[in-house]
Amino acid sequence: MNIISRGSWGARAPKSVVKVPASERRGFVVHYSAGPSSQTVRQIQNYHMDSNGWSDIGYNFLVDTAGRIYEGRGWNNEGAHTSGYNRSHIAVCFIGRDGDATKAAKVSIRSLYEKANTVFGRTLSKTYHSALGSTSCPGNDLRSWVSSGMPVDGWSDIGDGDGGGGGGGTGGVRSVASQQKAVNSLGYTPPLDVDGITGPKTVAGVKWLQAKVGVTADGIWGPDTEAAYRAYTSTGGPGKGMSSVRSIASQQKAVNDLGHTPKLDVDGVFGPRTEAGVKWLQTRAGVPADGLWGPATEAAYRDLAKGGATWSDGGLTTVRSVLRQQKAVNSLGYTPKLTEDGLFGPQTETGVKWLQTRVGVTADGLWGPDTETAFTRFSDGPNLTVDGDFGPRTIAVTQRAIGVTADGVWGAESKRALQRHLNTWSNAGLTVDGDTGPNTVKALQRHLMLMTSTKLTIDGAWGATTTRALQTALNQGRF
Repeated sequence: MNIISRGSWGARAPKSVVKVPASERRGFVVHYSAGPSSQTVRQIQNYHMDSNGWSDIGYNFLVDTAGRIYEGRGWNNEGAHTSGYNRSHIAVCFIGRDGDATKAAKVSIRSLYEKANTVFGRTLSKTYHSALGSTSCPGNDLRSWVSSGMPVDGWSDIGDGDGGGGGGGTGGVRSVASQQKAVNSLGYTPPLDVDGITGPKTVAGVKWLQAKVGVTADGIWGPDTEAAYRAYTSTGGPGKGMSSVRSIASQQKAVNDLGHTPKLDVDGVFGPRTEAGVKWLQTRAGVPADGLWGPATEAAYRDLAKGGATWSDGGLTTVRSVLRQQKAVNSLGYTPKLTEDGLFGPQTETGVKWLQTRVGVTADGLWGPDTETAFTRFSDGPNLTVDGDFGPRTIAVTQRAIGVTADGVWGAESKRALQRHLNTWSNAGLTVDGDTGPNTVKALQRHLMLMTSTKLTIDGAWGATTTRALQTALNQGRF
C-alpha cells in the first residue's frame, strides 16, 4: 500500500509551510469531510484555501471509499484540522459522510495509524475530532469505530511512494493528466492514456520527456522539468533561441521579410539556419548578432522595417508559445480553426480571448499564468461551455459535484443535495427541504463569489449570470 503524492492528485502549492519536530507528535485524530464520497482531494483543498483562507489543505492525509490514501500536509508539517491539536496530532480525513466509510477505508486509516507510530517512534493516541472539540465530526460510525480501538482484520504496510508506483510529479506543478498530455504532445509512442493516474507507463513517459528536454530523467515533474518543457516547446529544442518577445515562427517570417536568402522555413523550429538568419537580421539592424531575439532586437527590427514589421507575439509567450496557444484554442472547438503557424495576428488574439471567456478568466488576449491554470483545469475537467444555460449537461456535472445520481434532471433530491453541499462548504444554515427559493440561491451566489471571485448580485434570482458562475466553478474544480 502506498500514499498518493500531492503531485499525483494535482495539488496546488501551499502558500506557506510550518514544520513540526517529530518529538511533538502525540496523537492520531480521525475526521470526515461530511460531503459526498465523490469529492476530489483537489476540491477539498480549493475549499480550504479559497473559502477558509488557509495556506493549504487542512489534513495531513485523506482516505477515500476505495481505501486510497492521499498525501495532504504529510508527516512533517503543521495541520489546520483540530483547534489546539494541529501540531501534536496527525489528522486523517475520510472523504464522505457518516456511514460511508467502507472496510477498505478503515483498513487504510488503521494502516496509516500504524505507519505513524513507526515514523514517530512511539505509540500515538487514537482519537477522533469530536473528542477534542465541539463538533459532530467524524459521525457516529467512525466515532464508534475509533472508540473501539479501530479494529480491522489486518492492516497493510505503507510504503513511501505515491499510489501509482512512484514518481509522478511534486508540489502541484502540473496535474498528472496534464503531464500525460505533455508527453503525448512531444510524440511519445504509444501515446499515454490521459486518465490522470500515475502508473509505470506514465512514469516511463515522463522520464522519456525529461531526457528529450534535457533534465534529469527521474520521472518526477518538478519546477526544473516544467521550465525545460516550456523552453523546449517554445523554441523547438533545448537551449535554442529566445521566444519570450517573438515566437520562433514569427522570427523566421521577419527574417524572410527583410530579404534573407534562401528563405527560412516558417516551421517554428529553431535550428542552425534560423539562428544564422536571426544573426543576419541583427547585423542589418545594428544590434549584437547573438541569435537571441530580445527587446533590443525587436526595437531595432521595427525601426528597420519602418512600419512594415510583421505581428509579434502580442501578449505573452513566456508561459505558452503562440503555436501552442493556437493549438489550445483549436482543441476547445473554436471555429473557424486558427491557422497553427506560430504568428500572433488579429485572428489568434480573438481566439485567445474566446478561450479565456470559455475557461472563466479575463479576456485580454494575454496568455499568462491565470489563463494557463484555468485552461489546464478546464481541459482536465468537465469542459462545460460557459453560456449560462442550466441544461442537462450542466445539471449532470453539478449533480456529480454534490453527490447524487447524474441524470441531468434537476429534481427535489438534487435540490436537497445542493442545500446540504452549501451547508457543508459555506456554513449556509439552510433548511434541507428541496426548495431552491431565494435563500438557497443567495447562499449559492455567495458561495460562487467566494470560490471563483466572480462578481454577482446577491439577489436570490437564479439567472444566466449565476449559471455562468456555476459553470466556471465546475470547470475549475472550485464548487
